Amino acid sequence: MSVHRLPLRIEEPTGIHRKKWPVRRGVPFPRGALDSANRVRLLEPQGDECACEVREMACWEDGSIKWILLDFQVGLDPQATAVYVLEYGKGVERTPIVSPLQVEESEERIEISTGPLELAVSRSRFGLLEQVRLDGREMLQKGGQRLRIVAGDGTRYELSRGTVEEVVVEERNAQLAIIRARGTHGTGKGGEFFGYLVRIYAWADLPWVQIEYTFINTENDGYTEVREIALETGLALEKNQVGLCGSGRKLFHSEEPSSFYHESLLENFGVFSGSSVYRQDGTKVEGVGMYEQQLARGWLDVSDGQRGVCMSMRDFVVLYPKEASWGKDRISFSIWPDRAQPLRLHQGMARTHAFLLQFHEGGGEQARIHELATAWEEPLLPENGEWYLQSGAFGLVMPFRPDKYPSLERKMRDQVVQIRNSRSLGMIDYGDFVNPGTGSQGGFSTNNEHDGLHGLLLHHLRSGMRIPWTVADSIAWHVVDVDVVHHTTRSPMELGGQRIHGHGHVQYDAEGYPAVSTVPSHMWTEGLLEYHYLTGHPRFREIALGIGECFLKMVEVGWCKPPYHSNWHSARDSGWPLIGMATVYEATGDERYRRAMRLIFEAVRQAQHDNGGWSMELFFNVGFSPLHLGICLTGLARYHEACGDEEALAVFNKGIEYLAGDKMRFADGAWMYVTTPEYQSTYYSDTPVEPFGYAYKLTQDEEMVQRVLRGWCANIDLRASLRFMWAADTAGLLKDQ
Repeated sequence: MSVHRLPLRIEEPTGIHRKKWPVRRGVPFPRGALDSANRVRLLEPQGDECACEVREMACWEDGSIKWILLDFQVGLDPQATAVYVLEYGKGVERTPIVSPLQVEESEERIEISTGPLELAVSRSRFGLLEQVRLDGREMLQKGGQRLRIVAGDGTRYELSRGTVEEVVVEERNAQLAIIRARGTHGTGKGGEFFGYLVRIYAWADLPWVQIEYTFINTENDGYTEVREIALETGLALEKNQVGLCGSGRKLFHSEEPSSFYHESLLENFGVFSGSSVYRQDGTKVEGVGMYEQQLARGWLDVSDGQRGVCMSMRDFVVLYPKEASWGKDRISFSIWPDRAQPLRLHQGMARTHAFLLQFHEGGGEQARIHELATAWEEPLLPENGEWYLQSGAFGLVMPFRPDKYPSLERKMRDQVVQIRNSRSLGMIDYGDFVNPGTGSQGGFSTNNEHDGLHGLLLHHLRSGMRIPWTVADSIAWHVVDVDVVHHTTRSPMELGGQRIHGHGHVQYDAEGYPAVSTVPSHMWTEGLLEYHYLTGHPRFREIALGIGECFLKMVEVGWCKPPYHSNWHSARDSGWPLIGMATVYEATGDERYRRAMRLIFEAVRQAQHDNGGWSMELFFNVGFSPLHLGICLTGLARYHEACGDEEALAVFNKGIEYLAGDKMRFADGAWMYVTTPEYQSTYYSDTPVEPFGYAYKLTQDEEMVQRVLRGWCANIDLRASLRFMWAADTAGLLKDQ
């Protein structure tokens, strides 16, 4: 019987000992390599079998498994590296897991026992955690947690007083149980305000609970003001309580209530980032020098010496303004503090905040809560870049080759760091970027143009580096919260779509489409679905499929195909929908996407010029843009790859020949931005080179690659460059630069 072995390297990045640390990670498989998730097991570094849940996530078109999801727990020494081994094949049998994790459901409540921890939530008056016991002792006051949101007019709404749409066990296995809840905040007297989506996570053997809380602006006004959003956790502790907060090894103990808050940052990452700590009288806890003041890093513990509760908020520092405080037997975290200016939130926007609650015996410092809260910000990421790329799940991607191409790899590494350092900050903006300059799009939030999430995930997987992952993670959550239209009264064409770039992430009436902020040239699904497969989080699949539905509506009303709604536009308005729908089609097999892509293709074929290109009109001039052609050709490649429509190849090959030629280039070989005289500047982005990866796969045409290299600026675009560099390297033509 065949047994194959796949090593997965896991690095501890925080400098903290991890014991029974939960790991959730997706692993891809090549077409035909795996036919059942039951034929997989995980081995620890010593060779013993590791208790691991394995779930099928996606399949290839032949029915073989494309993605599995692993849930397991690891122990790692500080900054250590361990190699786990995934065994798979017909000769593999996985040992069933004996787990203390139990879930009990009734009409009124859901109760979960992790072993040390027992928790309960109400189904009729959902308000997050209603009750928590640690080793049989009550840890929360009656009623547990209360979350309030105060509207601009001062009306107070609470999670537990609104309408409950659902409270369900979304997922359960021997390692993890997840509760999902949806509804609206309310007054208890019929008033309702903003929707919510909540997920509560509990792990076997662990005294932790993670809560993801998403507020959603479901109001019908264009903008809605919010004065405050706060979560209070009532503590069932004895007297003589001690508060504990801090940053790294530098801790601040207080027997009197204290708080930490900020409205801006010293630094957005690293040892200098954090929030200033304040005593009960409002005085700041100072140290020596600007960077030696007492800082807090988003966690706060309160204990009575016998037991305690630590609460952490992920990305507390960068999602400012924020405030956390303790006093009178409760911990309060202000998602939007009332001391800040009112939040003016656009219709249909949302924002997710993640909290970790650790329940412990003894004092906070003895329980290592400061270490665990810090480690929670740094997930463990099993990696094997060579396998992930060779699986075919990501298409054609240049392998990580610092030995052969040190300058190119340095460029990519430096670009990722520059991207990290230029991120927008603040609760709504974090995870996005702002276009520089003062022109027509100066100061616009980019809204993930052009699927930067996808490119960063590719580079993270190929290199194993963490910085591209942390940036991708922030972008992913920003997109699904802020950039996607969750509610609209303007046009049904918007609902579920991704907004085009604009001031404050919104631009209406853009690109010839009246009354909408979503347009076919600025919506992407690749990165969202890849993030879903890597993390197992269902929300990213839901959002990607919602964007797919928005594409279908656009095709139905005649968008996404020539003639386009704006003179400035050309074939990219067809290319991005083809890319986005091909990705959703591969994930779902829904034939509606195949039919919609065929309609786009037929229109694109009819509009193709004899020279192989697609034109755009600029005043009276008809020009051609390598940018738009490259995107359209990538769309045709993805359509052919997903659907096997051989008619698309003739159109693709004709376009590739024109793009590789000299008609849109300067004499030095560089592409023009647009061939129209007023726009004949060097086009430095690598976006046009992406389809040449697929073209080389089909033809093995080295001369075509050589022609592209003649004008290649190596101005790295992580999604496009990695495809073309694969072709150039495979052809033996790539040179370090």
